[in-house]
Amino acid sequence: MKWIAVLGAIALSACSGPSEDEATYDRYLERIIAANNLRPLPTKPYEETPKFKLGQALFFDPILSGNRDISCATCHLVGAGLSDGLPASIGSGGVGLGTSRERPRDRPAQPRNSLDLWNRDNNSVKSMFWDGRAEVLDPVNRKFRTPLGDLLPEGFENLMAVQAIFPLTQADEMLGLPGDASPGGNPPAHAGLVNEIAASVVDLEEPYRTAAVLDHVVSRLIGTPDTPPSHWELEYRRLFEKAFPGTSPEEVSIVHVGNALAHFEEIAFATRDTPWDRYLEGDMTAIGLEAKRGAFLFFGRGRCAVCHGGPLFSDFEFHSIGARPFGAGYDGQGHDTGRFRVTRRPADKFKFRTPPLRNVTLTAPYFHNGSAKTLDEAIRQHADPLQYADKYAESGEPLLQIDEIDSVSPILLIRVELARREIDYLVAFLMALEDDGIDRLEGVVPLGVPSQLPIHSTSGAGDIRGH
Repeated sequence: MKWIAVLGAIALSACSGPSEDEATYDRYLERIIAANNLRPLPTKPYEETPKFKLGQALFFDPILSGNRDISCATCHLVGAGLSDGLPASIGSGGVGLGTSRERPRDRPAQPRNSLDLWNRDNNSVKSMFWDGRAEVLDPVNRKFRTPLGDLLPEGFENLMAVQAIFPLTQADEMLGLPGDASPGGNPPAHAGLVNEIAASVVDLEEPYRTAAVLDHVVSRLIGTPDTPPSHWELEYRRLFEKAFPGTSPEEVSIVHVGNALAHFEEIAFATRDTPWDRYLEGDMTAIGLEAKRGAFLFFGRGRCAVCHGGPLFSDFEFHSIGARPFGAGYDGQGHDTGRFRVTRRPADKFKFRTPPLRNVTLTAPYFHNGSAKTLDEAIRQHADPLQYADKYAESGEPLLQIDEIDSVSPILLIRVELARREIDYLVAFLMALEDDGIDRLEGVVPLGVPSQLPIHSTSGAGDIRGH
């Protein structure tokens, strides 16, 4: 979004504001829409191609995890807005799903909230993860910056495909620990097996450890030439050949895995029917008066669109909003230096990527550590980012250290006073960004996956095995 457009919208709403008449709000919003060049979100047609079906299998199959106990869908639940409803996700070794999921004491704590996957194929997406450790450098020539550095293979189709492979490599996400074994309650072919992936890389340094994990995951899926293939290896060989015609099992790599996952996600997890998009198309009745008031605030005096602009309502840049320490963090005390962990630049300390806002109503709790339980809390934190600067933890220590206070984005230091009803208006506008067809997601959950391991989901329809 161009700064001139943002400033134009802010100046517009700094006036006395429109009357209570909806038609008047529509006229003011028409000017804001034009100033910010707002358009309905384009999405790809829904089509279940062979590549889609392969990606669907991979997304829901726990066979990709070291302990065969967790899939992508475990932390990106269809029934939880593609997040998991927890402040911080619980990876391999966890018990239960969603807000009922628990982490045994001997398992590593995940420091961050599980991000949703809506519309991540959009061209405005420049980085992935809270700290942006996967970034697109050149979308035309498909050049990326990732923790793999020069070891990242060529051939990834987009940033979404690159992002998809990294949760497979993390001990507190899908990899698990050396010495782990798969659950005894798994089907016989998968029960009580040593986590050979985690064990095989224990002596390797990064990024070679990550690269080796990814190679082992591919071998787990399609087998190796020196052993007879299992039933799921045969099935995955068939699915890969259909999705990537002419590709032999020996040629399948983690690039194919990432590309298939990304293709499934970009088709299945597109928001296709939001009231706000219908309003942008010209249906003045698509959103109500409170949502229109909220839009007027969002693009105007509330200054939300300065960072939450563009088609996905994110600038995909990095900012600190003064969120309080919460959960384990990286030091066990709830602290997380964010972008600094990637760049090592002091100026990036405590900064996190601006989260997109489409379907944000479905993905509570909020912020990188899940410290805001509701949208109301999240909005109040943005309006008053220094509210914890003079508060103390139970230990007597200040909640925010001096460098955390100093890191707060200057954009937010212009205090925005919001009345109770204005926060309600902003929430009403955010509700207008929710996909009205969200129930159709039940149709992308398969009844079974090639490994025949249990699927982690709240619903299921269709079967991708053998078809």
